[in-house]
Amino acid sequence: MPTPGKSVSTTSTAPCFHRAAAPARLRVPPVTGRERRERPPAHLPPPTRPPAFGTRRPLGRCRHRRPGGGARSPGPGRHIVSGTEPVSVPEVERKYVLRPGQSLPPPDGLPATARPPSVDTLTAQYFDTRDLRLLRLGVTLRRREGGPDAGWHLKIPAGTGAGGAPARTEVRLGLAAGTGPPEPLVELLTGVTRREPLVPVAHITTERLRRELVDAGGRPQAEVVEDRVRAVVGGHAGAQRWREIEVEDVVGDGAVADVLSARLAAAGIERSASPSKLHHAVSAADGSALPAPPAQEGVLRGYLRRELEHLVLADVGVRRDVPESVHAMRKASRRLRSALRAYAPVVGLAERADALEDELRWLGHRLSEARDVEVQRARLAARVAAIAAPGHETAPACLEAYFDERGAAAREHVVAALDSERYLGLLGDLEALVGDLAGPDGRDLRRGDVARPLRRLTKKVTGRLRDVEAAPAPAERDAAVHRVRKAAKRLRYAVEVAEPLAPKKAGRALNRLDDLQDLLGEFQDAVVAREHLARAAGQGTTAGATGLTLGVAYQQETGVAEAQVACLGRGWKRALKRVRPLCS
Repeated sequence: MPTPGKSVSTTSTAPCFHRAAAPARLRVPPVTGRERRERPPAHLPPPTRPPAFGTRRPLGRCRHRRPGGGARSPGPGRHIVSGTEPVSVPEVERKYVLRPGQSLPPPDGLPATARPPSVDTLTAQYFDTRDLRLLRLGVTLRRREGGPDAGWHLKIPAGTGAGGAPARTEVRLGLAAGTGPPEPLVELLTGVTRREPLVPVAHITTERLRRELVDAGGRPQAEVVEDRVRAVVGGHAGAQRWREIEVEDVVGDGAVADVLSARLAAAGIERSASPSKLHHAVSAADGSALPAPPAQEGVLRGYLRRELEHLVLADVGVRRDVPESVHAMRKASRRLRSALRAYAPVVGLAERADALEDELRWLGHRLSEARDVEVQRARLAARVAAIAAPGHETAPACLEAYFDERGAAAREHVVAALDSERYLGLLGDLEALVGDLAGPDGRDLRRGDVARPLRRLTKKVTGRLRDVEAAPAPAERDAAVHRVRKAAKRLRYAVEVAEPLAPKKAGRALNRLDDLQDLLGEFQDAVVAREHLARAAGQGTTAGATGLTLGVAYQQETGVAEAQVACLGRGWKRALKRVRPLCS
């Protein structure tokens, strides 16, 4: 165990977070490489996660239905939603375009039985802002009549499902909510619309032939629909007409959907380039209303645009109280701030970036307490559950009450921030900056532009590491390690921006920086855990035996923190070796 003020070892055999031998760690280390850096969908509630913000029930307005756990119940009318409370369900759907002369192949020989088909006429009114902010983000809001799932549907991107099929979360309300956009759904979209009014943008009529595929027990496995679509886009004369197929993976494993997809491909039926009927209709009526393909973007603009999209979509998740959404929002805000700090001067946007960095820092601070509660509730519950000491039976309840109180307060602070004009103004300013980078005066990063910013950030990490070695006391040492962590994160995100310019070198550097960040993140989690344990133990109602258990947990977290510090020098040395080729 290192002594504060002494040199940080680069050869210690103390258990590091990213080593398999670490006995005290709680988190399973993520996989290495590009797969590690991919975000899990922040908008689809995981099946076994606790509610966000540390409360016993979700504080959001939606009831979540899970894949395989009630998202869809067998039998007629399983889609029907008639209540006034929003219900969210996952949706994994593949879309195909039917050309003239093509038709849906018969369902014979599939690993599921096709029920008799049903025919419905669906009429839907789509709503968006006048500049199509929802559509540009992949979000759709409609009011649909006809069919078993008539009602209001808000569809939000949620990554990909089995077989790479697009996944979405569908938030539903019954038709009784009215003919104009219901307030609960409008509130969820505040960050997307920035309070611009939602107006009708298209009217779409669909003649649908629906087939449900079930297993031997009659349980739904997939749903196949053949649609004849007629769309009228507001402001454009005439109607768009086309035919398409949708294959929905009901259970989420992709087994039946994969077989169906292969059969469609064999019949020459191609996947649709449009993620929704509204996208197809608007593209056909006015392609200029939609964003340019990613291949036409500059490196910096593309990075900032993607992170802004992640930020706004995570905002919807936070308002729905979906676990991990606060984390996704904080990550996106940090990435945006780091990219602007590193590269805005290179493209002549230093002055504008300074103001945006300050606002992003403010947002991060507003989100931090909620994220700490979310992480530490789960971490410390697992910690005390593994302690066989007097009082271990009562310690979980003590921590539960402690985090319940702080979770409620943290959520209030987050919601107040997201509803503020300051935050909505920040989103508008970020969008304007991203748009300007695509304009005639916009400049993009080149390979030679990234070396100097990366050298500066690398020197910053090295200097902060020296502060750790020179710290005279544990408190100062812990604060110095935290500063190393922040500097290393800024470097890591700056390398992410540069990855398209030097994919192999940046990929290797990011792998090592991810390892270093895991180590530093585990250290910080342990430090914050000790702070919460000390506060929980200091509550007047804490019994002696409970306090003993919390004290044991405190000592274990101290051991975790010290193990990470012992590995810090070696972790940075390995990362630096991979970062240096990018600095020249």
